[in-house]
Amino acid sequence: MNKSIKNIKQNLKAISSETLNGENYSRNDFARSILNYPAMMVPSVQEPIIEKLSEALNKNVSLIDPFMGASNTLVTGMKYGMNVFGQDINPLSILLSQVKTTFYHAEELTDAAESLINTIDSDASTIIEISFINIDKWFTKDIQIELSKIYRAIHNEPSLKIRKFFWVALAETIRLTSNDRTSTFKMHMRPIEEISSRQISALKTFTSITKKNIKNINDYISVLVSNGHIKKNKYAKNADVIWGDTNIGIKTKKTFNLLVTSPPYGDNQTTVTYGQFSYLPLQWIPIGDIDNSIEIDYLQTAQSIDNKSLGGQIKENIKDIEEVVFKKSKTLKKFINQFDHNERKKAEKVTRFIYDLDNSIDKMLPKMRKDSFLVWTIGNRNVNKQIVQNDLILKELFSSKGIDLFTDLEREILSKRMPGRNNFSNMMSKEKIIIFKKTS
Repeated sequence: MNKSIKNIKQNLKAISSETLNGENYSRNDFARSILNYPAMMVPSVQEPIIEKLSEALNKNVSLIDPFMGASNTLVTGMKYGMNVFGQDINPLSILLSQVKTTFYHAEELTDAAESLINTIDSDASTIIEISFINIDKWFTKDIQIELSKIYRAIHNEPSLKIRKFFWVALAETIRLTSNDRTSTFKMHMRPIEEISSRQISALKTFTSITKKNIKNINDYISVLVSNGHIKKNKYAKNADVIWGDTNIGIKTKKTFNLLVTSPPYGDNQTTVTYGQFSYLPLQWIPIGDIDNSIEIDYLQTAQSIDNKSLGGQIKENIKDIEEVVFKKSKTLKKFINQFDHNERKKAEKVTRFIYDLDNSIDKMLPKMRKDSFLVWTIGNRNVNKQIVQNDLILKELFSSKGIDLFTDLEREILSKRMPGRNNFSNMMSKEKIIIFKKTS
């Protein structure tokens, strides 16, 4: 450490509320807008925290995000020349993160896009390439035909890294041209009359998104170049993106001195349904172009990914889970014990989520070096009209493992794409950024 503990805390506390709230950020920074992924961390919020902790670690940082999502943590770390590692259970997160951590020449993307669009324009086929249950519910026939033309053109691109780039553009095109409402993460069909009256083209949407994404990716790469982090047409340090279930383990032998993450906000089934959001795009993207090591059948149902995520599975008896986790968190025990039988049944999802989260932390800690920092962004939520104090619960979980709070910060959620309400609970309007330090 090249700075005293007191100075590090002072520097973190000195970060302005405007910065923490993400009031002046640009959606295009860090290639953030190439896919409108749910509940994305705002890089400009993380950046000063990562920067100040990097200085405390003598700028020799290996960063991990075990719930990677849209990989904004990783690309922020790359801006500062860090070794970065991320994993996620959602295959769409893997694809998006692969693209955002890959070096692309502007010319290769521009040339490939021109060739691709020409191929699409000359494709007169009306064959629909993809079939799955209820496809006609989620896509009109015209959109299916147009998406199939895009699919064929991408599939015939010889370069895998170029294909990945265009699959991301297709994923965003699907989000915008399907019959699914874009105002929620859960799959809800638009009204029939709205679908009938929509004037939308998948081809035009894809072309526009591709052009925008090329600019945003290359704007970010130009920052890496100007910072001296690109050598021989690749990122100078390690940038690893792996499919993995953090509840089972961290899929690397490497160790790290900085963890920056934001875990799912409860159970994925009732808060942020990353899996439902990803279900339609993933129908159109070959698994072989993402990662052949993916171990879940994520296309089986719209809930498959969410069911495999933290708190999504009923594996052990709830009484056994309570016995384990209540010993570690008095706050959770008090929260659950206030309810009658019916309300307690509804709140079981909270207990299962915290149990899985606690288990995931146990998988992370062996990968963290002595004197490493662990930065968690987490929000409290309402269940059964009562607040689940996730911040206090998280502190208690870490305390039970002999790891104490280093410092914490608070931010208002102004610019993070979050649902305001859903059919299970009111959602949070503030988040805590909780920083722990592993001293042994």
